[in-house]
Amino acid sequence: MPKEFPRIAIIIPCYNEESYIEKKIENLKNLQYQQDKIDIYFLNGLSSDNTSGEISRLISGISNWHLIETGRKGKIYQMNYGLSMIGKNADIIAVTDVDALLSPDVLIQFVKEFYSDERIAVVGANISPQNPLPIEASYWQDQNLLRIIESHAYTSTIVIAPCYAFKASLIENFPEDCIADDIYTAFKANTEGYLTKYVASATGIETRVPETFSDFFRHKFRKGNAFLIELFRFFYRLPYMSGWWKTIYLTKLFQVAVIPWVLPFFLLSTISLALSGQGLMEMAFFGIIFLGISFIMTSVIMGRGRSKYLNNQKPIKRSVLIPFIIANLILILVGLAYPFYKQTSSYSRIGGKDVDNNSNTRL
Repeated sequence: MPKEFPRIAIIIPCYNEESYIEKKIENLKNLQYQQDKIDIYFLNGLSSDNTSGEISRLISGISNWHLIETGRKGKIYQMNYGLSMIGKNADIIAVTDVDALLSPDVLIQFVKEFYSDERIAVVGANISPQNPLPIEASYWQDQNLLRIIESHAYTSTIVIAPCYAFKASLIENFPEDCIADDIYTAFKANTEGYLTKYVASATGIETRVPETFSDFFRHKFRKGNAFLIELFRFFYRLPYMSGWWKTIYLTKLFQVAVIPWVLPFFLLSTISLALSGQGLMEMAFFGIIFLGISFIMTSVIMGRGRSKYLNNQKPIKRSVLIPFIIANLILILVGLAYPFYKQTSSYSRIGGKDVDNNSNTRL
């Protein structure tokens, strides 16, 4: 740890959070950090409930806690307004959602990571969902594992919206067409030669999670679409990317943007060959064997990764095949729908009751 703590500004976008905000504020009060080096900003985006009143009541008398009325809905608009108000008053910007309850030492773990390597510009917390659907629990654990593996190998592709932080010099404001601030932040850092690290020791839980399979599917579809948007946003910078990040970027581009178009054609061609006879059965069997080997290799790699990096976590009883099929089906649909599907940073929440279809929950 450095002898002098860097100044951190925590920003919390809020919209109709009356029923969640008290727990969030109590959680923030428990954060371990030098109090005169921290400022907390609640960015209220035209809430139609008593979110603003509750925040004012709960933070009254705390000098370094602030309520900012942004005057607009939409998480990106709220964050840009907040960043313009903060200006140069912070070394590090931490972003967290109202429904994310963090471990007391999360800021300490972030700062340790920043100071471990001057190239690190973005760090993310290791978040787990609270009381999730079985498929959601499996999805989160494997996604967290992949981000941790990427961090150990070189740099994480993304961080996640419930809690992450970046050096204030990295981002002055987000593009207005940005859908997922967490994905954009990591992509920007990685593309500009910095590193993104997923900090396994900085933990927390997300209290608002999909309650039905329909919610789960819709949520992951939107996340996949947002990922694809950021892949294409930074594509023109490909010649200037560092070698390792270029490799990771192209792998993700192939996975999200190419496979969804190739895989359906491949499967249909395999079925057609199998049914046509004419000595082409061998090619069909080769296709099926190739898919089977790919699945087995993925399962083995993920199994070893769980043993190495998640040995302190409670194991999840899982059907390996079903989440694999669903995840790839979502990727296929994301790719096929990309030219036609448009979204913004404002849309209805997953989990819990929502009073407005334009609420700005994270992806």
